[in-house]
Amino acid sequence: MENVQSAFRKISKDAKTAASSAMEAQSTHPPSSSSSLPYGVLATRPSRQWVSIWTCSKLCAACFVAGIFVGYTLKRRVRRWISNLLRRMKDD
Repeated sequence: MENVQSAFRKISKDAKTAASSAMEAQSTHPPSSSSSLPYGVLATRPSRQWVSIWTCSKLCAACFVAGIFVGYTLKRRVRRWISNLLRRMKDD
């Protein structure tokens, strides 16, 4: 677990240094497309300028967990619906 945390710290540190160098470059030459974004930066936004990989990873993890939860609930609902449908067909 410590290795993962240190890797995320290193990526975050690299992204911050890349972002600061990109800010300096942006002041002289504004980027014309998203392909000129620095390494480790996924997108720009006006309020804070950068969306970090760490933020994106946290959002992906939360969506993944929510998807698993919804999937299992949906699976239960579908099973219940099918069993009720089969019971009705059997009774007829």
